[in-house]
Parts: sequence; C-alpha cells; structure tokens
Amino acid sequence: MTRRTSDQAARERIAKDLDTTILVEAGAGSGKTTSLVTRMVALITSRRATVDRIAAVTFTRKAAAELREKFQEVLEKAFMERAEHL
Repeated sequence: MTRRTSDQAARERIAKDLDTTILVEAGAGSGKTTSLVTRMVALITSRRATVDRIAAVTFTRKAAAELREKFQEVLEKAFMERAEHL
C-alpha cells in the first residue's frame, strides 16, 4: 500500500503539471530535490523543454551541487531505460 502524505496533491502537481511554471518552497528534508529532479526529467523526456531552457534555483551551492548531481543521474537512467525499449 502506498502511503499518501498531506502534500501529495502538491507533489503530484510538481511532477505532472508540466505546462505551468511552479515555485517550490519547503523545509529541509521535505523532498524538494527529488520533486524538482522528477519534474525536470519529465520536462525533457516529454520534449516540453531542453536542458538549456530549464532554470532551477537553490539557496546554497551545496544544494545546487546536489540537485545537479541527482538530475544528471536520473536523466541518464531515464534515457538508458528509454534506449532499452527501442
């Protein structure tokens, strides 16, 4: 069984409402990076955006480095999985 969090609707909107610009603001450890990475990869794999057209702003260099690393990892995985299905 999947447990729904109180902010599940917001998390789903971040991941799926790809035609809307969204500001994500939440506390440390809330899953912002995961949600942003999921959204950014979805934008690219759906061809709604290219990497050079996405802006993700963080408040620290450490957070930016973590976001960049996770984004690259998940994006590469998505493309590898897509290539396997061709």
